[in-house]
Formats: sequence, C-alpha cells, structure tokens
Amino acid sequence: MSAAGSLLAACGGGSSTSSSASPAASGTPKSGGTVKVAALAPLSAFDPVTMYQTGDIATVEQICEYLIWIENDLRLRPVLAESWSPDTPAKVWTFKLRRGVTFNDGSPFAAEDVVATFDRLVAPDSGSGALSALKGILSPGGTQKVDDYTVAFHLDRAFADFPYLVSSGDYNSVILPRNFKGDFHKNPIGTGPFMLVDYKNKVSATLKRNANYWQKGLPYLDGVEFVYNDDAQAQVLQLQAGNVDMQAQTAFQGSQPLFADPKLNVIAAHSTAIREVAMRVDKAPYDNKNVRQAVAYCLDRPAILQAMYNGKGTLGNDQIFSPLYPGSPAVPDRNQDYAKAKQLLSDAGHADGVKITITSASNYLDLSQYAAIIKENCAPAGIDVSIKLMSASQFYGGAENKQPWLQADMTIVEWSPRPVAAQYIQAMLTANSVWNSSHWANAEFDKLFTQYSATVDEASRSQIATKMGTIQQDETPVILAFWMDSLRATSAKVHDVQGLEAYLDLTHAYVS
Repeated sequence: MSAAGSLLAACGGGSSTSSSASPAASGTPKSGGTVKVAALAPLSAFDPVTMYQTGDIATVEQICEYLIWIENDLRLRPVLAESWSPDTPAKVWTFKLRRGVTFNDGSPFAAEDVVATFDRLVAPDSGSGALSALKGILSPGGTQKVDDYTVAFHLDRAFADFPYLVSSGDYNSVILPRNFKGDFHKNPIGTGPFMLVDYKNKVSATLKRNANYWQKGLPYLDGVEFVYNDDAQAQVLQLQAGNVDMQAQTAFQGSQPLFADPKLNVIAAHSTAIREVAMRVDKAPYDNKNVRQAVAYCLDRPAILQAMYNGKGTLGNDQIFSPLYPGSPAVPDRNQDYAKAKQLLSDAGHADGVKITITSASNYLDLSQYAAIIKENCAPAGIDVSIKLMSASQFYGGAENKQPWLQADMTIVEWSPRPVAAQYIQAMLTANSVWNSSHWANAEFDKLFTQYSATVDEASRSQIATKMGTIQQDETPVILAFWMDSLRATSAKVHDVQGLEAYLDLTHAYVS
C-alpha cells in the first residue's frame, strides 16, 4: 500500500483497539475507582507546548486530546478530527473536525482552536517541542479555517506523512483553546476525559472524571492520580507494594521482578523507541567518520539487547528506518568486528587508540547502564571511554546550561517511539533539525529526504529510503544499535490501558 493509501485507509472513521493494550476483564467494564500512576517527574514547566518528558506528557494526555491518536500498531485513530485528505501533491491537507465537542470549561471546540494551537506550536520563539517535527513543513499562518469544522493545513512543502505530525506521535500537538495564555497547571483547559483538580510540582497531579466528556459513558474511572518519582527502582517497589496501580513507562533494567509478580501484568509491544548514541561530527575525534564507525563496530548488538532488555527488541544497524516501517530498506547488518574497528582507528590516525567521553543522565531510565556497556565493548579495540553523568534536569536543561544533550561531544538520549521515519529524520538528522545532537549536515541526505517526504508510492519511497539509509550508515553520525520493545507494568486489576511509554490513553481504562 502506498503511504497516502495507508493514511487514507485510516481516515474512514471508527476506532481500533491496540493489540497490546492492558487486558480487558471478562464482562462489562466497571465504572468508578481511581488509578494511581507512577511517572517520572516533569523536568520543566508543566506546559503542553514545551513538554518533552514522560510524566507531564502522560498527565496532559488525560486532560487534552489530539486530532489523531496513533495505536501501538501505528494505525491512525480519529479523535478530534474525523477525517483528513491531501491534495494531489500532498501539500494541502484538509481535516474535518468532530462536532459536539466542548472544552472542560464549557466552551465549544471548533476550527479556531486548531488554528490557534498550530500557529502557537510553529511560532519560532514558542520553545515548542513540536518544532522538531514541524519546522520547515508548517509555518505560522499555514493553518487556515475553512469553516467552523474544517481546517486546511497549507504546507511549506509536500509531505506525505503529515497526519502523523499532528497526531499523538508529536506529543506537543494536543489541542488547546484558542485563548490559551500559558500557566497550564493554573488553567488546565482541554477536551479530554479528565480534569486537573490539584497539581504539586514534581510531586503529584490529581485528576477527576470530566462529566461532560464528548464520548458518552466515558471515562469509566472516577479519577487518576499521578505520583511523580525520578527513581525507577522506587516506582517498582511502589507497584509491588500496591501503593500505585501502574507505571506510565517501565524500563526493563531494574524492573525484572515485575515480570514474575502474579499481581501484575507487563504490557509489551514491538515499537520504534530508540536509545540514540550521538557523536558530534564537527568535533575531534568524531569529525573523522572512521572513528565513528570504529565505535559502532565495537558493539555486540545481540548481547546488548539481551543484557539490557532480555532480548525484548529488534537489532538496529545505525540507520533510522525501523523494520516496523513500511518499505524499510535492506541495509547490511553491523556486527561486532574488532579487527575492522582497529583498522578504522589506524586509518584515522589513532593506531594507539583514542580517548572519548560519553555524557548522559544518571538514574534516568537505562541510559547510564548503556553507557557502561559501550565502555566495556569499546575497550578491546583501544577506545578508552570515560562516562560523565549528570542529573536528568541538568542533562536536558534549558539554554541557561547549554542543553548538554544537544551540545556535548558524545551523548546517549532516549527517544519515545515515532510512528514514521520522517518524524525522526525531521527532528534529528537534517542540517536544520531542532534536535540534531550529532550536528550532522549532509546535503545529499537532506535532498533525498525532501524527495522521500513528497513521494506517495511505497515502492519509490523504499528506493529513496535505501539510499538514505546507506548514506546514514556509512557516515554514522548516530549509533542506533536496537529498537526497543515498549513496556508498561500495571496491576492485574487495571484493564484496557491504551498506548505505551509517553503515550497514555485512560479513556477506556477500568478497575475490577
């Protein structure tokens, strides 16, 4: 099926249920009850426009909604948009909006809210995380009202995957009211199934059922309480003790006891989530691609996947097209090869070895464990790895501390799943990418990406993707050693939780 064909197939309305949602109990869902969710504490202001961390994203998604929700199998489910369609070059996308929806303050949802939301998200000075996906594709003024329930997105260039960029796959794109002024924790207005009634910064958020929610009879829960904690091990203990009912995101490392606990379920699904190892191509010694390739050839990828996730994932080969994406190119695998790594180092002028430093976050998911494994894998080739760890708030911090995750010479960062390769590429791999940690700029790759974005036919797309993947693997600005399965642990009493990682939909959730 062509890219546009798969998108249009998803436009017909109706909803689909993810095959990896939490299991549904037999019988009719039960109304009532509260679910407590353990989540990482927000690292920045509680703001849908700028949020980028699991805790605040998962919280906001209960209060606000997207035009489209992406299921775990990457299908598109209509939410505030009922349908969407492109013109012939896929440069103008027209969305039909759902009628009869109100915000939780009683104001009606209409086209003006969508226009205001996306004009806000693409404003250059907004600090919006959505700029990572939309910069160069949608500009201020490009979102236009056709009528009260129709919006047309006039793009800067043709983009066949555009609906994914205004979906839950771009988590900042929740629809906010047209008069949104900021201070979301003080004015938490959204169309979602729950309403925020109390927020304690980096401690908790308490939500209650939205009695006027547009999906009649939903949600089933009376409320949701988010309990924020940066310590993943503490979350595991809370869950085992019954002090919380689920985790927003479960990292495999440290969570092994959960898999054997009969009181719990661990929801799992193949996903496109990654751990990106970025090397700044503009800084020595990484300015020589032989050094970057040498590091890549040191990694024992099957062993890493087994050690970090008990094999729960798919091997990667340092190019961004996951096997889960349609038309993923057949680029050669990268296997551990110390002889080749040593030769590459010698060719780069480092016959006696080289010293490098990895910077990442401590006690945050599994980033520090991965750094330690890379250090161990690299040593036999003569690559001496030092590890610099800092708190997550420091590592991901704002401009005042120069955002080490974007500026340090070599970093490891986590990425939640992206539904299409184009979203990853737009965010991290082009010369103009907002989150280009490697500072890589390849004119040929960027030109091919423009062609790929505008191409509808799947076979043609695959040919372009093969060229792009080959260039990326050869240049190796980032190491992508695996694609992780996404995990979420819940109490066996909690049912029908949708989404994984930062993407959390409790609209149909209930407790037995």
